[in-house]
Order: sequence, then C-alpha cells, then structure tokens
Amino acid sequence: MIRLFKAFRFLFVMVAYCVHMVFAGRALSARARASYIASRQRAGCVALTCILGLTSETRGKLPRGKASLITCNHIGTLDPWILAATLDVSFVAKAEMGSWPIISFVCRSVGIIFAHRGRVMKTTGTVNEIQDRMRDGVPVLIFPEGTTSDGQQLLPFKTGGFQAVAGMDDGFIVPMYFHLRTISGQPVSMESRMTVTWTSPQTMFANLWHILGLGPLHFVIRIGEPIHASGRDRKELARRAQEAVAALMRDEINEIGQMTANG
Repeated sequence: MIRLFKAFRFLFVMVAYCVHMVFAGRALSARARASYIASRQRAGCVALTCILGLTSETRGKLPRGKASLITCNHIGTLDPWILAATLDVSFVAKAEMGSWPIISFVCRSVGIIFAHRGRVMKTTGTVNEIQDRMRDGVPVLIFPEGTTSDGQQLLPFKTGGFQAVAGMDDGFIVPMYFHLRTISGQPVSMESRMTVTWTSPQTMFANLWHILGLGPLHFVIRIGEPIHASGRDRKELARRAQEAVAALMRDEINEIGQMTANG
C-alpha cells in the first residue's frame, strides 16, 4: 500500500510540475528557456526523489562555462530523476519515448532531446539540437551504453551521441559514474547494490515497483576530468569516455570494498 501511495504521489507531482513548466517558460528566449528548464527540472526532481526516499552526493564538479556532453552509466528506471535532482542538465533519450503515454508529455515539457537511430536527417537534427543546448550553457547528458546494465561492468559505448561534440574547439566530454551506496542507511555490498539495477527480463515498471519497496536509497555520483573534444572524432571520444567512466567505476568499487572490509 505504501508503494502504491508513493507511485501515485510521484506521478501526480511530476505531471503537475511539468504543466507548470510548460506555461511558465513560454515567454522566454531559447537560451533563457534552456537554462530555466534545466534549473526548474532540478527543483522538481528534488521534490520527486524526496517523495521516493532517494538522495545522492556528488564527488567532483561539472566544468563551468564550457560546452559539455556528459557521458554516464545507466543502471535503472529512475536514473534521470536522481541525476537531475543534483545537476542542471538536459537529457538525450531514445525517440520511442516520444510516443509513450504520460512519459511523452513529461519528456517534451522538460526539453528532452530525442535521438533517432539510423535516420540520417533526423540524426543530424539531433546533433544540432545537442550543440545548441550546450552552447546555451546547459550540459547535455547521454547514456552511451544505450541500455541499462548492473553498473559493475560497462557495456560498449555507442559512438553516435559523440558526433555532437566531435572536433568542437569549445566542446568537452565529461565522464560520470554513479551507483547505489546505502539502503535504509546501511552500506551496500557489491552484491546488494545490484538490487536497484534494471536488467532483462525485468520490465521498466517492475524495476520501479521493486525500487519503491526498498526503503531510503542513497547514491554516489562521481564526476571525472573533462576531455577536450578538439581534434578528436566520435570513435576516439567514445573510447576515451569509456576509459574515464571505467576508472571512476573502479574508484567506487574499491571504496565500497574498503567499507565492507572495515565494516
């Protein structure tokens, strides 16, 4: 019953907040609207994660005043809400989400950039939109694995999203890794932190329902050093980004291992 109440409260607040954002930002210029939506998205996600009992802490900082493409691992249904509660960012999502009931409205109201795989003209439009958003001062976050994983091993990074920043003299890749750190205040082990991950054959809604029943969850977000995109193509940037995210992952796993050993 508690999970059901959380789910309905989360859904109501999310939709109501998105309606407010649509009307409140209409009169702003494109640049001002991008920054406004990112900051209001963060405020809304703080409220939503509070409803669900989700908190996070950040290790490292995003670079200021730089056109940044953030590359992050992807572990579960609620990743965007957790990350957006801490960071003023825009997200890239698969185009299919633009037709999902309710989710479509939410995505459009917060300025989600839709990625159309395998459609050249629309892919070009996506690249331009990402570049415009970054140059408007809002970092853009992608999940280059293309799907969720358990976070212990990274899936190969797809290179398509890196085209948006490839060769940009003023562009940067920012590596990021995050994962669960505590459940109900108790430190996780390498095994127990897998309880929040969404992997096949579990469905998205089954993952969400499971997370709602776990109690308060706390995540750690690690941000690495920016990687300059100038003179580098999308394949090299994808490789460098994966290496950097993997290094952050090792730091997190080592720290959890030390906590468990001292525990």
